[in-house]
Amino acid sequence: MHYIGEKIKELRRKNDLTQEKLADQLGVSYQTVSKWETGVTSPDLSLIVPLARLFKVTTDELFGFDENADMLRKKELEGEYEETWKSGDLHKRFEVSKQAVKEFPDDMEWHKRLAWTQAMCSFEYKDDAQYAQEQEEAIKRFALVIENASDEEVKASAILGIVQYLSFRGRRDEAEKYAELYPENLPFRKEYVLLQCLEGEKRTVHHQKMLDRAMIDLLNLIGEEYTDTACDAQERILKTMMPDGNYLYYHCILGQIYRRRADFRMKEGDCDKAAEMIKQAFYHAEEYDRFMEGNIMPQSKPFFDKLQWNVDEICKTGTETDIEEMLEFLKKPLYSQLRERDDIKALTENYARQ
Repeated sequence: MHYIGEKIKELRRKNDLTQEKLADQLGVSYQTVSKWETGVTSPDLSLIVPLARLFKVTTDELFGFDENADMLRKKELEGEYEETWKSGDLHKRFEVSKQAVKEFPDDMEWHKRLAWTQAMCSFEYKDDAQYAQEQEEAIKRFALVIENASDEEVKASAILGIVQYLSFRGRRDEAEKYAELYPENLPFRKEYVLLQCLEGEKRTVHHQKMLDRAMIDLLNLIGEEYTDTACDAQERILKTMMPDGNYLYYHCILGQIYRRRADFRMKEGDCDKAAEMIKQAFYHAEEYDRFMEGNIMPQSKPFFDKLQWNVDEICKTGTETDIEEMLEFLKKPLYSQLRERDDIKALTENYARQ
């Protein structure tokens, strides 16, 4: 209110007008103009455009809106905000965010920052009512951002925030609904957001599914390195995560590990070691085929004891069984010498008859 009064006074003098002359042109009393200029009142909205035309300025200029100045101010606030991440001053971060929202109420990035900061500050209150009130206000602000933000990452951060703090407040059903809104294509995945709000066996099952997917990704990534070291790392992970020896469909990966080791030993000329690796590969191929036929207990303790695998949903790369693939694998020229060994010949003949 005070700014527009000062601007009217500045522009009136610049145009060599008295309060009376300006009042006459606008059809108001000079006392009204005086009240504008002293900040007691501000012009009626119907007079804003006539004032701007009279002074030959834009309405933005009349109201003091300057895009360049706004950009500079935002950078200033941004700098103050970023500095708090170095200093750790959470209260300063809260004050900066509040000021930014006050000055730029349409900026959802700042609303999101204020919500997160207010939520984090809530843990410093010893009074339960104040603690709850601060979190509820943060939840409302997160909801405001979700409703109004056009930037996907800003909205996603607000979804993560509202899921986390609704869960803290015991409102898990609401939290789960918001979690379903989380975008699928962001680095912080939707499944992690859901984990924030689930509880009991539902959470355990969800967590075990996440572990399963993460382990597959990790094993496959390690397996991109075709070395003994990579094979050792893969096997150690599986034995650590599945200490009961019930490797389920991971028998397939163990079979691949032993095939690679057999390759390495054959290239070194160590047929005895290669034969041991082939026998282990056949064992895991047989166990994998049993799993795919539904003949293995579907749970593995302790990390996968709540999961039920549907073998029909497992991606297959061909129609052959793992045993059939092993028999084809041994036909490689590298294994011509090994195929003549009595123990390997007996093994392949036995599986070929099955």
